[in-house]
Amino acid sequence: MLKKNILAILFFAFIFNFLHIDTASAAPKLDVKAEAGISNKVKYYTPVPLKLTITNNGTAFSGDLVIDAAESYSMGSGLVYPLDIAEGETKEIQIYLNGLAEDYMYSSPQKTLFYFYEGGIEDGEMVKYTGSKTVKPQFHEQEATFIYTLTENSDRLSSLLRLRQYSTFNVEVFNLNQLKNYEFPTDEKGLAMANVLAVDEISLTDFSEEQQNAIYSWVEKGGVLLIGASDQVEASVGIFKDYLPLSLSNEKVTVSQERLKTLSQNGVFTQDIDVYKATEKEGSHRLLADGNTILASKKTLGSGQIIQTTFSLGDQPLASMDGYSKLLSEILKLQTTVQNNSFAMNFGNFNDYLPHEVGSVNELFPSFEISTTMLVIVIIIYILFIGPMLYFILKRMDKREHAWWLIPLLSIGLSLCLFIFGAKDRLMQSQIQQAAFYKVEGDSLTGKYMETILTNRSGDFTFNLDENTTATASQGMDYYYSSPADNVLHEKSYVKERANGSIIQLRNLNYWSVQSIVGETTIHNAGNMDIQLTVKDGLIEGTVTNHFPFKLNDVTIWSGTKEIELGDIESEGALKVSEQVKNSVLLSPSITNYGYNAPQSKDDLLPMRLEKVKYGAGGLIQDDHAPTIIAWTDESLVGIELDGNAEVSPVAYIAQTFEPKMELSGGFTLNKDTLEEYVEPTNATSYMELTSESSNEWYLDKGDYNYTVQIPSELIENSSWTELSVSNKASNRLEIAIWNIKTSQFEDIQEASKTFKDNLDQYVSTEGQIKMLVRLNDYLGTPVRMPDVEIKGVAQ
Repeated sequence: MLKKNILAILFFAFIFNFLHIDTASAAPKLDVKAEAGISNKVKYYTPVPLKLTITNNGTAFSGDLVIDAAESYSMGSGLVYPLDIAEGETKEIQIYLNGLAEDYMYSSPQKTLFYFYEGGIEDGEMVKYTGSKTVKPQFHEQEATFIYTLTENSDRLSSLLRLRQYSTFNVEVFNLNQLKNYEFPTDEKGLAMANVLAVDEISLTDFSEEQQNAIYSWVEKGGVLLIGASDQVEASVGIFKDYLPLSLSNEKVTVSQERLKTLSQNGVFTQDIDVYKATEKEGSHRLLADGNTILASKKTLGSGQIIQTTFSLGDQPLASMDGYSKLLSEILKLQTTVQNNSFAMNFGNFNDYLPHEVGSVNELFPSFEISTTMLVIVIIIYILFIGPMLYFILKRMDKREHAWWLIPLLSIGLSLCLFIFGAKDRLMQSQIQQAAFYKVEGDSLTGKYMETILTNRSGDFTFNLDENTTATASQGMDYYYSSPADNVLHEKSYVKERANGSIIQLRNLNYWSVQSIVGETTIHNAGNMDIQLTVKDGLIEGTVTNHFPFKLNDVTIWSGTKEIELGDIESEGALKVSEQVKNSVLLSPSITNYGYNAPQSKDDLLPMRLEKVKYGAGGLIQDDHAPTIIAWTDESLVGIELDGNAEVSPVAYIAQTFEPKMELSGGFTLNKDTLEEYVEPTNATSYMELTSESSNEWYLDKGDYNYTVQIPSELIENSSWTELSVSNKASNRLEIAIWNIKTSQFEDIQEASKTFKDNLDQYVSTEGQIKMLVRLNDYLGTPVRMPDVEIKGVAQ
């Protein structure tokens, strides 16, 4: 009998073992290969293409692919994508991340970037896989220039490889047609890393409508489309035909090698070249010309531009000449100038500004404040009551023995009353503070936002997003206290696409915790301001009409460091303007008046939230180089909403640039209050920092710096210049030279102050620029005052 039992046990164990093997083998076996960026190169804080090749050697998988995408060291959420892959199937997935960081939470790089959940992230089971657990691209600074090319032969554009020597930061060239297995994107995010897309005799009409629209959207958001000349250029550029700045004829004209040397600022050319004769279209602006012979012009499209040349980008003999790369650098303006009142100089980028600057105030709620005076009064009354008053009452009642239970009971009761009174705003529902800032583009608003929730319970919180709003979780100050083991992003928050938008789910929040969401937001057909203003004889006059469907508060003209307050405007209302303007000139906003004061009471919170989003709006319009009207509203504009009840406190700043009509007469003087100044190191390793805007003082390392002074654009066409003065207050430490346009050489200025009255067109370019070379010979580096420039002119 015993023998039979033993045999039976062994038999069942044998069967169970096979069943276990079958069950274990009946599972997906996924293998992943991942490629990030282009040629494994990416930029910080910039959308990144991610290509995944997933092979399933097991049973069918149905669930979610999760990517823990950290956009910066303090921002990141899991991104959830539904995935179905059959047994034996291989899928290629193209994804565009909003950013990729290698320093998330100041920790070592994430060990695992990809996760698979069979059955879905909410209730499914994590599936192990083989292959790429993460990506290890080469990271480049956001200031680096990425040039994408479309050409049949990369040798034709080899001169682009030499542009690095004329740029402050690194230049990378990617010949798309020669990249293995490269597919041109249908989403503008696939081009987001590119600064320039050079088209060398390639027909864009061969691209799909989606691909052409991707290029169009990329240009609108700041890209530069460089189109070389060809016999049928208008027929080959597809949807960009109506946006070309030039109309080329069949006739060609010659540009001498001497003129090419001058135009390129001393480039070496061995032959003359022939270029197409061209006429400018409406809205075009010359970039390079030899008299009436145009070599390159540009036309603005949104925040970007289309540059068209009258010569082929890759034809000989120009393409092989040593000076060609220098000529291209003059057209593309790759030198990165740093304006002394720039948003980037003060705050870096929006991925830093939102979590830290905006978050430092938006994550403070009025309900956090407890009245110290009231607390002291209650404690005094409590002490008096518990002490002499309670003793007197119990003594008169001859019940002093009840003190042992009355005192603890009263203490607990008072504590509960204080708790309920202090937390009354937090108990019933969650609280949300929304801070957003927008730039007006046509009748649309584009901008950034932060949404902060103060929870009234623990658990998960879901926010619904419309299709024009993105979201990722901000880690706030948590990154100082977290370990790499805590940085599994999707365990804290994840984003998942839905039919008409997406959701972001904040997971496992504690009771009365604060968590922020940041992202980009666009509102189409939102409206705008109709700005009809004229500057004349030191006055700005006209009207501003509000075509937004909400009231605008504190409407203000922002010019340089000056803010001219106009008042409030109701929807479809108008405001008459008549205000004084210094020097009859309006400037682009200056950011350096920004303060770092911390709120001292709850009354400071709203003004400081408004200040943060105001300077955020200033950062959005910085590159427009134009005066701006700003205003704020307490309407909730961002396309994000909590799935549940919450009390919402929204603020949003709106900025719209404008070009006032100028009616100047007589003479005028421009100085540092009305001129824009830019500093650029000739060596990318040199350090510089603005230390005092009022005196134009900078800390500089030893070395050479390009110093550019820009005349306001509205004065260039209707003025003539009569006198130029340069003053070097630091002549004992600083050597300066001014660029002579005619001779293409720098002229040393030995004097502490020098005035030019004749032939000013040698020093003031047609674009209204005066260029100087500044040299500091102090080995230790030192604060130094940059040269003062004063220009006198007469209105024509």
